Amino acid sequence: MTVPVADSAAADVAWLAPVKEEGDTRPMRTELDNDQLLLTVLNLFKAKEGEVIAQIIHVGHRLGLFTALDRECQATSQRLAEATGYHERWVREWLFAMSAQGLIQHEDGTFALTPEARFALVDEDSPRYSAGVFGPPITQHEIDRTVEAFTTGIGMTWGEHGPETCHFQAAMGAGGQRHYLVPVILDSIDGMSDRMRAGATVIDIGCGAGIAAEVVASAYPKSRVIGMDPSEHAIEAAAARAQAAGLSNLEFRTGTFDSLDGLKDEGIAVDLLLTLDVIHDLPRPGAAVRSARSCLADNGVWMVADIRAAGSLEENRNMPMLPLMYGMSILYCMSSAMSEPGGAGLGTMGLTPEVLREMTDAAGFSGFESREFDADMMNRYYELRP
Repeated sequence: MTVPVADSAAADVAWLAPVKEEGDTRPMRTELDNDQLLLTVLNLFKAKEGEVIAQIIHVGHRLGLFTALDRECQATSQRLAEATGYHERWVREWLFAMSAQGLIQHEDGTFALTPEARFALVDEDSPRYSAGVFGPPITQHEIDRTVEAFTTGIGMTWGEHGPETCHFQAAMGAGGQRHYLVPVILDSIDGMSDRMRAGATVIDIGCGAGIAAEVVASAYPKSRVIGMDPSEHAIEAAAARAQAAGLSNLEFRTGTFDSLDGLKDEGIAVDLLLTLDVIHDLPRPGAAVRSARSCLADNGVWMVADIRAAGSLEENRNMPMLPLMYGMSILYCMSSAMSEPGGAGLGTMGLTPEVLREMTDAAGFSGFESREFDADMMNRYYELRP
């Protein structure tokens, strides 16, 4: 899908119009199929299973049960209860649930993590570490606000979700950012690694809890790294991270893409602008692209990461976990992108290469390269130059 984008505020709402799916004229089924009915009910309960088990994984992570079982190598429920100080009956039921989920092995009353579960839920240095993704459940406030949005059209900002969502959001990309951002993603930009080793200015706009900014600042101590995010919860978490890391070249500020326009007043020309899974969340993406263009040095680079969306629903069906992507969009991404009246509403699956290209062309970018990496199976990366 190609969307014409003019250099005006009206362009930022061009995606609000419903999209007509072309080329599919198959008749819809109307007769009840009992086999399909059974599969439908099964799928519904599988969805409920995922909701419940996600919270039990969170409980185990919060209680340190995965880590404790890993220390024991293998243990009975009684042994694990003694090691943790928890009630054996509760520990036993948790072990049964995690064994049923395939995360824990069980034989003759003894339990042990699978090697893969250890890699994903215990080893914090693993690029696939995912324990933090299983945060506290969505609150009643968030559900009520989402229901309300179907009438008002106005969604929630990321900040409105609260501090726990900030940590969950950061956890979704943390492993990959720590392992692949510098040696794979940034190193793919011609000459950028040398520039940052010598000393460059890097802005991570939409930095969230600041993991990517910390990774870059640590890898390039001569470069100045500034993380910016509109969420006070995110900046609070990022500032605590910077203090703990003790990196003198790292700072965080509360700010949006609008804040980029003021960098020139500070005498800051941006050598590298990072935007990681942010553009599809913005109510005014076209304006954000224009602000990004204005802050870059003449030889600066804007590296954008966003979901490997294809455009239409049918084109997206090959993507793993597609229901999760659209569900995340309703609760978080599209909600954020419609958190202002007239918001563009791109959502999780809305930033295709064609849409971004239209916006960057209108903003005056002359260089546009798209690439994908095996290290990140969900995102597509765009290297944009003035």
